[in-house]
Amino acid sequence: SCPFLIAVADDVLAPVKEALERRQTEEARELVDRARREHPDDPEVREMYAAVHLALAVRLSSRARDLRRQEIVAREIPYDVEFEDSPEVAKAFDEAAAAIEEVLAADPRHEKGLMMKASLAFRRDRVNGRPEALAILEAIAAANPANRQVAYTIKKIATPCARCSDSGFCPRCRGRGSRRRLGMESKCEECHGQGICLVCGVL
Repeated sequence: SCPFLIAVADDVLAPVKEALERRQTEEARELVDRARREHPDDPEVREMYAAVHLALAVRLSSRARDLRRQEIVAREIPYDVEFEDSPEVAKAFDEAAAAIEEVLAADPRHEKGLMMKASLAFRRDRVNGRPEALAILEAIAAANPANRQVAYTIKKIATPCARCSDSGFCPRCRGRGSRRRLGMESKCEECHGQGICLVCGVL
């Protein structure tokens, strides 16, 4: 390794790490974006860039899932009825996908980034997303057969879930994340308020 590159990485990444320690995630993202623009060939900068954007992708993916759950409640969408996401929910999924693409732009073979891309495609649209998700996961498995998590995820995605009718939603609360009892709304104990089927749910 080149001592100069190590010195550069330590210097430019220190503020990023400090921002992350303070949980200033937006500041960390801006700093690591600048670091990558200024040092695009530095491997440590590229690795930190991917890590920061992966964390952003996780947050945005969770936000998209939660917005969809809130929409199911607000629109009173029945459990067994097909529905289209609102523009707000669709935008949230688009933002999560864009964050994942930033990770893969830095490292096209980033396994966690690829797995997130597969999971998001499947969560967003089980019918149309399933083939795309499986193709991504099978490519990872071919490149790294030792990755057991990929094999497990392939199994979950490839086989339609009978428990939730392959909707991905918790069958007990019907995707709401909460249940009404005696006029009171309380968190669903089955899915811990997430609204997802814990047997086949991914992401």
